[in-house]
Amino acid sequence: MFLRSLEVRGIAEATRRSYGADLRQLVDWLDERGQTIRDLERRTVRAYAAHVGRRGYAPATVARKLSALRGLCRFLADRGEICSDPSQAVPGPRRRRRLPHSLRIDEVEALLGACAGREPLALRDRLILELLYGSGLRSQELVQLELGEAHVVSEELVVHGKGGKMRIVPLGEEAAMALRRYLERGRPSLLGDRSVAESRSGGAKALLLSKSGRPLHTSDLRRLLLRYCSIAGIDRASPHMLRHAYATHMLERGADLRAIQELLGHSSVSTTQVYTHVSGAHLRRIYERHHPRA
Repeated sequence: MFLRSLEVRGIAEATRRSYGADLRQLVDWLDERGQTIRDLERRTVRAYAAHVGRRGYAPATVARKLSALRGLCRFLADRGEICSDPSQAVPGPRRRRRLPHSLRIDEVEALLGACAGREPLALRDRLILELLYGSGLRSQELVQLELGEAHVVSEELVVHGKGGKMRIVPLGEEAAMALRRYLERGRPSLLGDRSVAESRSGGAKALLLSKSGRPLHTSDLRRLLLRYCSIAGIDRASPHMLRHAYATHMLERGADLRAIQELLGHSSVSTTQVYTHVSGAHLRRIYERHHPRA
């Protein structure tokens, strides 16, 4: 019931899967103690938090597991299945915010230059790279894009982000050109005569298609990106690194942090502020170039 309530609230499927695994771990732990979730009280919750902390998980994993526990406790308390919420006394672990890895502009240019073919798959791959870097999309947002959400004339995308939140993302000139070429010469060839069969599995609606005409998965994006990294002579890159590069390079060119927050689909500007640290070296160069006492 709790996981179903998360689906109704629009919580992302990946988050629901993670919470499901976390709560199965909780149920197994309670079962070993001869208890059920209706036996949750402060002492039990504290003991479980200590148990999770001793398992050697990364701080982010511990935070997620305790978040799942808090959500379950609130849900049970609201339904009257336990007397009160016993998880309020359990603070989450302090998470150190790691600076995101990014790519230099010359590395992005080399990556894009590695994908210059005219065949349907090359046109698709070029669009993928242009949207990851040119629009800052998350990989899940990109593979979920439907054909009707990519607007060539107005040069914008309708993106459904975390929690089902919708935002409008503008397309840059290069991304818009890549979209136009893919829609004209790439996607029709990939879809072929599969439109009827694939409409049942989403292929007829999905913007990005595989060579067999099915919608892409995020794992497909990671694999193709690694292939083009190898061609471009770049050690390694992920879809999220291109998203970071999108934000970092705009900030270095004077973009407003609040605008970047909206474009990235961050719910809080505090999440976007990490890019002010990434751009510190760039700001130092500007200072040394322009200040008379530098």
